Amino acid sequence: YPGVEHIIRQLHPKYHLAIISDGQTAYAVPELNAVGLSGYFDPIIVSGDFGYRKPDERLFAAALTAMKMEPSEVLYVGNDMYRDVYGAQKLGMKTVFFKSNQGTQEKEGVKPDYIIYNFPELLNAIRFFEDR
Repeated sequence: YPGVEHIIRQLHPKYHLAIISDGQTAYAVPELNAVGLSGYFDPIIVSGDFGYRKPDERLFAAALTAMKMEPSEVLYVGNDMYRDVYGAQKLGMKTVFFKSNQGTQEKEGVKPDYIIYNFPELLNAIRFFEDR
């Protein structure tokens, strides 16, 4: 997505960034390396290593444990209303839905805390939550 690398570079010095990916490590990690983003994230949680997929709360809990953070301290950004937004909200994380051409766009009973339509808008979302 346009602007992702630029925004991630801005966020990295100030925030703890992590990834929860539905996929296989053999594909997900090389893709992150290929686009030059893997060094910005710790941990990188890949569902294929666990044997279950998002929205399974164990994946989100594993990320929280590795980051030593509480759900209320985390802003989860995802492009799938069910797997990402619903999954993160089950644990009490604040959510940003990145409305894109991928992922489930609607899920009954699920409403993100903030919606962005292009990745650089994430900075507005972060300011929104910091001002609350």
